[in-house]
Amino acid sequence: MASNFVTKEIESRIKQSPDNSFEVFLEIQQPINKEPPEILIKYPDDFSDQILKTAANFAYPCQMPPDDQSEHFTFVVLDSTGALFRFGYCRRSSRESTCLFFVDSYYPWYEIFYNVLNDLSQIINSKSATEVEAFLSSLYNYKVLSNEEFQKNLGKERIEIHIPSKTYYYMRPDLDKLPSMLSNRNFSVMFSRLGPDIMLHLFAYLLFERRILFISSKLFHLTACACGCLCLINPMHWQNIFVPILPESMANTPQCSAPYIIGLHSSIYSNLNKSELGDVVVINIDTRTVESQYNDLNLFPKNLIRQMKKDLQQSLQLGGDHFARVFLRTMALIIGNYGSGFVIKNNKLDFDRDVYLKQYVGSDIYPFMSSIVNTQMFEQFSRYRTYAQLERDMEIDEFELEVKQIDQTKKVSHVKKRSNFEQFT
Repeated sequence: MASNFVTKEIESRIKQSPDNSFEVFLEIQQPINKEPPEILIKYPDDFSDQILKTAANFAYPCQMPPDDQSEHFTFVVLDSTGALFRFGYCRRSSRESTCLFFVDSYYPWYEIFYNVLNDLSQIINSKSATEVEAFLSSLYNYKVLSNEEFQKNLGKERIEIHIPSKTYYYMRPDLDKLPSMLSNRNFSVMFSRLGPDIMLHLFAYLLFERRILFISSKLFHLTACACGCLCLINPMHWQNIFVPILPESMANTPQCSAPYIIGLHSSIYSNLNKSELGDVVVINIDTRTVESQYNDLNLFPKNLIRQMKKDLQQSLQLGGDHFARVFLRTMALIIGNYGSGFVIKNNKLDFDRDVYLKQYVGSDIYPFMSSIVNTQMFEQFSRYRTYAQLERDMEIDEFELEVKQIDQTKKVSHVKKRSNFEQFT
């Protein structure tokens, strides 16, 4: 029986109303011979947090080969509650031998912060301390629209950052929309690096909450694939260990037994004792190969996989959000009937896992559904949906719209079959 209902913030692990767009900005000099890195810029000056002591580990997670091109990547740490994600957005440039990054942003706004870092890099290179201060102050104190105001404004907000010589504009992403290949860099890079077949297997590994280890020589590719995973499991949210970029100082983390999504630079992976990793799923982004003892895709209903493969092929020609919608539609087919698990207990609505699974007892898909329902993701999903029903706070999101579309299609199909039958009676 479900209990301890959770809010959208707790289930999604994304803070809903942060006070600031970021907590601190840093420019760090690339460490030499393992010497402590020098902090060149810190804003606000009076910021003091434990994260500063480990900032260099994430900014320079390993020894990087010489590279004249700048590289964006994102690391994730947890807030003081141990539940919510805090994002660190980085821009590393070997040419400048520095790393610029925003730490402790609660906003999963990858594209915005990468663009901000590019603009900020140019301002810093212009040697105008006044304009650097003005830019950071304007961004730090900018008050974004609340989620309610944002939706009333049709999911649009133009963020304006002012400095004496110029005004910069950034469009806030609508996180309620499905990612498209054009607008979501993580999703598009993930697709281009892995391809639909590996992503299909990855989808299965995620639903069964496996230990997933991404390997690459590019930090940006690690970020894209690790963070792209979160798009595949919509409307559920990853509740276990999530470290898109794992620093060398934490290299033993992949040995833990809990489910995880971890991104590891290939130079660190090459030094690991592979025999100590156990039943981990290793996805090498550079070589497009997967090592796993699991074949979770075989546990899916066969007709579901056939339909997914067909829809994925069609989506490649349609573009937009069609590729992401294939996975959302599959999720709607799998758990869209979650309402059948609602029961009344002590005069209150609750979710009963056993009641929900009862409809599948004796069927071929019972083992599959039982595995899904017993994950932490589904546990939090059902708790939040129960809470939303109780508080009358249920949003008609893309998932619920997809469920309604599927139900409508079933009704139309049933009416047609009945009409055809009546012609012969």
